[in-house]
Amino acid sequence: MNVQDLRTQARRPADPVTQHSRSHRRLAAFVDWIKPEQGTRETIQKQAADIRRVISARAGADGLSVLATPDSGSFAKHTGLRRHMRGDLEVEGLDVDLPFVVKPATAEGERIAELLQRFDGYAEASYPTTPRRITASSVELQFTATKLNYDLVPMLVAPIADHQIILKKDGTRRLTSVAKHTEFVRRRSRASDALEGRVKFNECIRLLKWWRCVRLGESGTIDEVRTMLIELLCAYAYDRFKVQYTYTETLFQWFSFLASVTAQRTQISFSDYPTVEAFRENAPGNPQWRVIDPVNVNNNVVHGDWRNIELQEFASWFATARDAFARLIAHENAGNNGTVDAILAEQFGNPILAHGAL
Repeated sequence: MNVQDLRTQARRPADPVTQHSRSHRRLAAFVDWIKPEQGTRETIQKQAADIRRVISARAGADGLSVLATPDSGSFAKHTGLRRHMRGDLEVEGLDVDLPFVVKPATAEGERIAELLQRFDGYAEASYPTTPRRITASSVELQFTATKLNYDLVPMLVAPIADHQIILKKDGTRRLTSVAKHTEFVRRRSRASDALEGRVKFNECIRLLKWWRCVRLGESGTIDEVRTMLIELLCAYAYDRFKVQYTYTETLFQWFSFLASVTAQRTQISFSDYPTVEAFRENAPGNPQWRVIDPVNVNNNVVHGDWRNIELQEFASWFATARDAFARLIAHENAGNNGTVDAILAEQFGNPILAHGAL
């Protein structure tokens, strides 16, 4: 059976044996384990509410108006991961972005460096014993007791409803919408919930985010792959194929499709939202491949510093995963359980054998 035969087979409705295959059961159990630990969401809801209240009060006392603090990131999208060590590499865990939409009184107050310094001061005054650091666009608070990190992200109010302005380190500004980004993912998650079977869109994002971390640990070329890039690639595959009855079928189909997309550097865009900015020919971003933010046509989420070598390696990740899942399906059909487990461990690391209980 060749790869094309396997791809055709993966599109057929699964029979009861396939639906409860070894690889599907391992992947289903594993995706339940890689979710944030039980009780984490409740802890985040309470802690995030406290942080919003305290930091907003500090900002107000400092003369900085906070107009909104919308939910954002993987917490809001239900795509977060548990924090976990893989050798010297840490799976980043559930990121908790806390945007603070502000309206400074002066133009000087709108500069990202000044805003970050002000928010760092609010954080130090409010949580003096909590480790923190300033990143390119946020102040990260690291709560060791709950093992949760919160990114305080200052944004500017935008002239368009439900939109904000992200301030970049180089002084540029980018129009975005926190709520629309969240709804982009959750809309597809709701749609997949209505389909038959165990496989859900947001859970596939979790699996590919974990898979990304394993690949990064083995890469000598790529240092980072943005979460938004993974989300948009998953959305592109979902819009084309939806999900199958099993994780094995779904991932094989998605990896096969995305191997072609990344190798050919197919431009990716979405029609979820109307354009609020006219397209600019000179918009910043990677000139070799465009994966367009569904909220802003001028925002290419492909890393701007990726050269041909990084783009080729990224494409090779998907081609390798495609071929691995083709082999997995063939070995599973032949009853070679040990090889099936070995292939899963190649793609997702040894934790899938420890926590992908059968």
